[in-house]
Amino acid sequence: MAPWPNNIVCPIVISFDLDGISGTINRNPASKNLPTLMSMREYGPSIATPRILDLLDSHKIKSSFFIPGFIAETHPELVLDIHRRGHEIGNHGYMHEPPATLTSQEEENVLQQGSEILKDITGQSPVGYRSPSWELSPDSFEILKRNHFLYDSSMM
Repeated sequence: MAPWPNNIVCPIVISFDLDGISGTINRNPASKNLPTLMSMREYGPSIATPRILDLLDSHKIKSSFFIPGFIAETHPELVLDIHRRGHEIGNHGYMHEPPATLTSQEEENVLQQGSEILKDITGQSPVGYRSPSWELSPDSFEILKRNHFLYDSSMM
């Protein structure tokens, strides 16, 4: 078997879902009034992700971060930091809406909304997608293709 570039023996992919509070609020909008729960969910974007970025940098590892548009709106400086450090930014919906629960038009609107926000922050349209809750709909692949996505990372 021919070696990978730079004599890499075993390539791996490391990726992160930067959900923050989005999935919790999407499942139960009243949860935004629960400060302890919101504090726990906010830990990822506020504390854990900057530490993860430093760890990745220390090992010269590049990764992919799948980010809901809502989290990008509330943490644009973090999204920009991830991008500036050379990591990929992927689309993860807007408010962590599972596409299987949406109409085809709603699914496309959510996808486009998330992409628009990420592009406004980074200057680049995302080409990778990970479905919130890993739940694709029967229309997901056609919608992704129509919106110029190169790959889907939902099958885990």
